[in-house]
Amino acid sequence: TMLSKIAICTAALAIGLPALGGPVHFYRDADGAALKEQGATAETFGLTDDQLNALYEATGGKVDLRHFYRVDAATKSTGHFDQFASAGVSDNSVPPPVIKTDSLDPELDGQWWIEDLNTAGVWDLATGAGVTIADCDAGYYIDEPDLVPNLLLDYRYDVADEDDPLIINDGNFITHGTSVAAIMLGAKDGVGTNGIAYDAKLVPLQNFNYNSSLDDMDKEVATAKCILKAIENPDVKIVVLENQTAEGSSETFEGTREAVELAMAAGVTVVSAGGNYSRELTIEQEHDTGSIIVGALAQDGSMAYFSNYGERITISAFGEKLRTLRGPDGTMGDFGGTSGATPQVAAAVALMLEVNPNLTPLEIRDLLVQTRVPREDTDRVGGRLDVMAAVQAAAATPPNVAKSNDQADLRKRVIEILGQRG
Repeated sequence: TMLSKIAICTAALAIGLPALGGPVHFYRDADGAALKEQGATAETFGLTDDQLNALYEATGGKVDLRHFYRVDAATKSTGHFDQFASAGVSDNSVPPPVIKTDSLDPELDGQWWIEDLNTAGVWDLATGAGVTIADCDAGYYIDEPDLVPNLLLDYRYDVADEDDPLIINDGNFITHGTSVAAIMLGAKDGVGTNGIAYDAKLVPLQNFNYNSSLDDMDKEVATAKCILKAIENPDVKIVVLENQTAEGSSETFEGTREAVELAMAAGVTVVSAGGNYSRELTIEQEHDTGSIIVGALAQDGSMAYFSNYGERITISAFGEKLRTLRGPDGTMGDFGGTSGATPQVAAAVALMLEVNPNLTPLEIRDLLVQTRVPREDTDRVGGRLDVMAAVQAAAATPPNVAKSNDQADLRKRVIEILGQRG
């Protein structure tokens, strides 16, 4: 029955077992005939062949979402796929990259992490005004007073639920996106908490529900499609990826990397959670898309024990004991993981773009690297975010107008191509 199906899936999530059907494997092959003979199916990310070819041509061959093939667990067990180039694995049982410690002390009721990120005086320079962020996340409580002023609900979309794509307050992790949004841009209204970029706006996208009765596609495919959905909105300047795989960040899946590279080429900065499995990000280091991948720190500023790490981690922020909005009805709670660190960095990027809208994604990453605060025990997660230093550096950077204009032109072409869906 449907209820038993949901119960099994929920139990699998809770104890870390594969969801129904097991992990799905993806391969790349220009011909695909041999893969199809063994039962593989083409994965087109919801695009037509004409659209896929047009994106390839528009980017001069730098972005290629063509020739992906999906192999489910049953087919994988009976076939011979070692000769094909792996494009990654989608395991729907891997939860969002959140850590919940349930150890809040009374003195942690304030937003201590905002102070520790050196934000003193930064709101005299920028508050995020005029900057729009798209968050690819697990769901949101959309009626929270702390969020309502900054949610662009006309653009809400659940990528994974093809039956009810406008419902984003469902699924198994609704609190997740709620907390991420609050850390980024919770309204500064004297109630609850306020975000670091409290005047920025959010396009709330649901990339996955973690519920087999709602999700109509694999998690990593949905994440790649979520990036494409974000790019379609011409106002979006930042995409946040609140997702992880068992191997690392979202970018262990080649389809997501291609979508990230498309966003970057079109002038959209991608800020991605590094993941919580204490793994070195080797795939991401080998295939550097230029995105900002975020690691997590403990409250004392040391590297968090759970954080993924490596040279590909751009920067880190705090990932434990973050008292923030969880919902519903204004409920506060503990939030953390690279899930909690990522919105701190994304909010800083919003402030940087307010003071210098012509910054390119790679310039933003370079400035974060230049201004991060290194410590010997955090070198594996890039060093701590310094919000004030990053914003000041952004304001002092001469605008690269020509590059920015080129990216804007490509963005228009990409939006045109993506808008050709039937």
